Amino acid sequence: MIELWIAIILLTILAMAFICWPLLRILGQGASTAIDRQQQNISMFEQRLSELKLEREQGVLAEDDFAALQLELEKTLLSDASTTTASLQTSNKVSRPQLIGVLALCALLPAIALGFYAKYGSAEELMWSAKRAQLQQSPSEKPTAEQAVAMLEAELARNPDNAEGWFMLAGAYMGSGQFKRGAQSYANVLLYLAEETPQYASIIGQYAQALYFVDNRVTARVQVQISRALKLDANEVLSLGLLGIDAFEAEQYQLAIKFWKKSLLNAKVDAAEALRAGIAKAEERLQGEVVIVDEHIANLSVVVDVQVTDEIKAQLGADTLVFVFAKAIGGRMPLAAVKLRLSELPKRLILDDSMAMMPSVKISLQKKVQVSARISMSGQPQAQRGDFESEVIFTVVSETQDPVKLLINKVVK
Repeated sequence: MIELWIAIILLTILAMAFICWPLLRILGQGASTAIDRQQQNISMFEQRLSELKLEREQGVLAEDDFAALQLELEKTLLSDASTTTASLQTSNKVSRPQLIGVLALCALLPAIALGFYAKYGSAEELMWSAKRAQLQQSPSEKPTAEQAVAMLEAELARNPDNAEGWFMLAGAYMGSGQFKRGAQSYANVLLYLAEETPQYASIIGQYAQALYFVDNRVTARVQVQISRALKLDANEVLSLGLLGIDAFEAEQYQLAIKFWKKSLLNAKVDAAEALRAGIAKAEERLQGEVVIVDEHIANLSVVVDVQVTDEIKAQLGADTLVFVFAKAIGGRMPLAAVKLRLSELPKRLILDDSMAMMPSVKISLQKKVQVSARISMSGQPQAQRGDFESEVIFTVVSETQDPVKLLINKVVK
């Protein structure tokens, strides 16, 4: 830090010298010019006086005329000397406005420099940048996990509205078993991340999972976040997984299997293995038991893959709303409905009783249904001219089936 301030002082003195040097140079040049002129006048006087003496000796010039001309030469020399002296004094004199201007500029220079430093630079920022550069230039000396977390914490302390940074920090905390800090970091992600972001529901699910690890069970606050996530995305993997865990611990194995199978549909490879293991464990617990599965927990659904042509997707905004419906054959009221954004497509969905519009109108009560998908230009679920839609496809409702492909590829007329 001391070296930095010494460098700043030396550079300021150097800048002030650059400001003052032109003025000193002009003053020096003025004095030199005046002295040269005085020497020239003396030389001319001596040369002319020698010529007059020669003319007097040759008899060309009378003594009286010689005396008069010599006097005239002496007057001219005195006059030139006076003028040169005045010029020398004038050239060495600095005017008041010039002096004030130079002093003001010299005084303002450090103030301006400190102002720019306060706004655009700081020793802390320089050290932070140097440290990052050193880490980037020395790949063989990568920071430890603790150092990386400390650097990220310092960065977020200075820029707390960085949602991506909070997400990275949350992952680091969860990986090191600091579940309380991880949960708080996920809460900060949700605070600064726009709700319209496609990953928003997934992050709520991760927040719910972090709270579950803190409480070691599905408490009320965990359930609040699960409901919040499933409201945005009925197929959010982690939220369904937590519901399955809660059902399993309550010995509701059939319900646990239902949640886990639904979660398994969109789970990543590592999570899928854990879900399959859980399903196998629940099925093992069910062996030898008489299980009564009523219509409320029956695993009857329709699986759909919603897609859109590249041509249509290219001409619409990412936040354009997409509606997916399952209706009874010839019916008008949806048995199940899902609202998406265009940026989420393609996407696989499970249409089941959890999406029922009315308790008495459920998809599990139907043998066959009609499914369709539509991009709404108005943002309303009712079809309007200019919307884009898929074909209406008829399919059976069952526990296991191949996904139905809904390709949005035509304009509503």
